[in-house]
Amino acid sequence: MKMQLYYTATIQEYRQFEHLIWIRLVAPSLARTARPGQFAMISQRQTHSLDPLPRSAVFFAGADPNSGTLELLIDPRDPTLTRLVDLPEGTILDLGVPSVNTCTINPTTQTLLLAGVGSTLPALLFLARRYAGKLNVSLLMAGDDGFVPPPFLLPATVEVQISSTGASALFDLLTTTTDQNPLRWADQIVLGLPSLFVSRAASLIRTTRLRWDHGLVQVILAGSLPCGLGICRVCQIETRQGWQRRCVEGPVFDLRDLRLPA
Repeated sequence: MKMQLYYTATIQEYRQFEHLIWIRLVAPSLARTARPGQFAMISQRQTHSLDPLPRSAVFFAGADPNSGTLELLIDPRDPTLTRLVDLPEGTILDLGVPSVNTCTINPTTQTLLLAGVGSTLPALLFLARRYAGKLNVSLLMAGDDGFVPPPFLLPATVEVQISSTGASALFDLLTTTTDQNPLRWADQIVLGLPSLFVSRAASLIRTTRLRWDHGLVQVILAGSLPCGLGICRVCQIETRQGWQRRCVEGPVFDLRDLRLPA
């Protein structure tokens, strides 16, 4: 099992954008190592132990090693995140941060397409912010009205398209009939999806790209992560390497490695 690392973080700022909650944490050592696609198992307990009490799994939305801060973006409708709602500034949190597979951008990539929904959107925001100004980055987001991250959280160099008519509207953004279809031109694609959307995304890529090589498409898989340690195996998904756990071998997978329904 990969090593579980624990950190203490303090809420520095707590704000609400429409219905979403944005939290900035002070955690200097973690801010230096945090990567897009990484998540934390969060609780208010300050005892660094593998306790069985519930923790909330949250993807990082950003990290600034210079200021020693991390950012979270939370949908308060998620029942697993209610314990993080309405926390006062100064609250001390305990973060369990597994060593997991995170997003990897190839050195030859020049155009990067990011597209996703739901709980993975913070991870895509993190990735967009990290490569803004270095690559040509496009970010497509879909969700319910008021629950899609506001574009002003992103640098102006990131091209953003948003649909607030539900998660499935992401595929409308991805299936434009013009020559500018983003699936055609991207050097690399990172998707943030629940498992029920993965087959549909794979089918769309097969019909859009002339070639689909290994490494072209990564997917950050959303879904329940009850323990974050790989013990409960609730988060398993079938891959070409066998059954793997999102909280240990994931949450980022190469889309070609997933075994999808025919």
